[in-house]
Amino acid sequence: MRVYIYEYSKYLRHGDKFAQTRNENAVADNDGINEFLSAADFWAWESDASHVLTSVSDQFTNLTSLEKTEFVNRSRFNIIDSSIDADFWAEHRKLLERRENFGHFRYPLRPNDGRIRWFESSGSPRFDAAGVFLGYRGVARDVTMEVAAKERLEVIDREARLQRTLLAQVERVAKIGAWRWSLADNLVEWTDEIYNICGIPIGTVLDFELASSVYKGEALVKLTAAIDHTIETGKPFDIVIPMVTDAGISRWVRAIGEAEFVDNELSRLFGTYQDVTHEREQHLELERLALVDPLTGIANRSGFHKQFAMLLDQPVNSPNRVALCVVDLNNFKEINDQFGHDLGDTVLVRFTEWFSKRMGDRCHFSRLGGDEFAVLIEHSDEPKSLEKELTRLFSKFKFDVVVENFSFNISACAGYAVFPTDSTESTELMRYADLALYAAKRDDSAILQNYNPAMMENFRRRVVVTQEFRRALSHDQVVPFYQPIVDLQTGEVSGVEALARWVHPQQGILSPEAFMEIFDDPKTCVELCKNMLEQICSDMIKWDKAGFEVGRIGCNVTAADLRQPGFSLEIINMLSRYGLHPNRLVLEVTETTVFGASVRVITDQLKHLLDAGVRVALDDFGIGYSSLTHLKSLPFSILKIDKSFVKDMMKSRSDRAIVQSLVQLGREIGYSTVAEGIESKTEADHLRTLGCERGQGYFFYRPMPSEEVLKQFSGKIITQHPKLSNGY
Repeated sequence: MRVYIYEYSKYLRHGDKFAQTRNENAVADNDGINEFLSAADFWAWESDASHVLTSVSDQFTNLTSLEKTEFVNRSRFNIIDSSIDADFWAEHRKLLERRENFGHFRYPLRPNDGRIRWFESSGSPRFDAAGVFLGYRGVARDVTMEVAAKERLEVIDREARLQRTLLAQVERVAKIGAWRWSLADNLVEWTDEIYNICGIPIGTVLDFELASSVYKGEALVKLTAAIDHTIETGKPFDIVIPMVTDAGISRWVRAIGEAEFVDNELSRLFGTYQDVTHEREQHLELERLALVDPLTGIANRSGFHKQFAMLLDQPVNSPNRVALCVVDLNNFKEINDQFGHDLGDTVLVRFTEWFSKRMGDRCHFSRLGGDEFAVLIEHSDEPKSLEKELTRLFSKFKFDVVVENFSFNISACAGYAVFPTDSTESTELMRYADLALYAAKRDDSAILQNYNPAMMENFRRRVVVTQEFRRALSHDQVVPFYQPIVDLQTGEVSGVEALARWVHPQQGILSPEAFMEIFDDPKTCVELCKNMLEQICSDMIKWDKAGFEVGRIGCNVTAADLRQPGFSLEIINMLSRYGLHPNRLVLEVTETTVFGASVRVITDQLKHLLDAGVRVALDDFGIGYSSLTHLKSLPFSILKIDKSFVKDMMKSRSDRAIVQSLVQLGREIGYSTVAEGIESKTEADHLRTLGCERGQGYFFYRPMPSEEVLKQFSGKIITQHPKLSNGY
């Protein structure tokens, strides 16, 4: 095409010469020009002095598929579309008026087909011999596709610039950048954000040594190892490591890298680099919070286990010793139940603050949950020194606290086991400390109890006894024995109390002292109560059919029974199923049962039973800790004076005074009184003198099976069912 343009440009420059010879050989000349242009990608044109297009070569139609008639004999300024090309033609028109050459002038046109076309034109002015302007002659070509391609490139370029801008913004916001390392020339390239993260001026030429200078010690070792592994295996790496800038600013960064291979040869590494300091700090804070009790601010159960594992991570022959103490607050559940959890939480916070001040430098205090705490004590001296530290920590272990005008005296007991003396396993040490705590709670005088192997034997015995007792329940080997209750004024029997007895195949008849362990298992307690009540109802029906009433029958229930949803309704339904009136049953509960956990639930159950006609007796009265403050509001009608006062009242002046006060208290508030554990006539006579209404004990009758009741009392029990007295 360059040859064609060159030849045609000569034609343009020497237009006059061509004009002189045109008349001589016009046909040959036109044929030659047309032949010359037929292979070109442009066409020739001419315009007159008025800029009217006078001719266009045949190539115009071939190249544009447009008809010449659309343009020939029309002024150039009449064929333009002012709506799309006014600005293009304004300057060009000035150039034409100055009769100057122009080249590569591009302009848009809208032919009759309605599609915008782009042409590129070059032209030179023509003058006659006298210098009179004759018009323009030139060449043109269709550049529509080129313009479209250029526009596409411009769009792509704009999008690329936009993408680069957005990427830079993303990098700044996300604190992330891209990197690559050419292994051949050891050249490291970073995007700007990595320079900012590392505190190195943007544009600094980097090699690996300079790029890695922000890593120190183990961080550099970890990075180098990760890169070496990727180079050796081709597998990517993803690591989080600390770095320090030249200005001393510490950051945590995440580096991800991959290998690039060319012709199966490792060419370079590339990847991303991100400042994750904030995320790392958040993660560490979340980890810290996950290990901290939100109420007290000390370690929670997870924090305890983590610290415990760290302390036990030492050789067995190490001189270091660790004592694990499990601490439980006494009677804390009563505070929660009576005063609410908010006040209880405040007590826990105050206790934590108080006890934390007793901690030594090598003590670790944790809250395991509820009112249960743990203390880990590190020690490396002799065992006696550790015992001395434990004694110091738990001596005078009482804490007075005032919350919302309520004053509480908080005490606690603790059990502990020692690593490695007792065990080297954390799970065993925890179980041993719990066993020691259990022993401490059963001993009212104990504050701190250390583990000894006998505790594990006792625990195994409790497990065995509980398992055997539950089998005995399923085989009907647990039966009620009945101890009569006597009217102290008349000497007549006014009712009986049902007491559980285990008819053991080998050991004979066992009283509750032989299976006390089962009362620590709520599930077994509930099964025992249901079993006993079913047998009591059955015995009452049997006695009724024999022609006499035994009066009211008392049955002991535990906190586990009273916490069962719908317990009161089950009792009422059971009595109805046997056809028994509710007032023939007395449920006996201890002070510790009522004033222990879930006091509101238990109280509601008892009130429901009382409303139905079931009577409620407060058993072991006088040995509790808060009975006097609740007698007026709780649903009792019978007070049973504990045998510990009756046993010693004839020898102890204070016990006599206590019994007298309890009897008088019952009379004043309208409760019937029953003395337990009467073993002599002297005791019975004294109680009668004091005004105690009823009594029970070996002086009168020992507990007996149902058949023995029929033998001993047939025709002797005078209390009639419709007119039962206010007593038992």
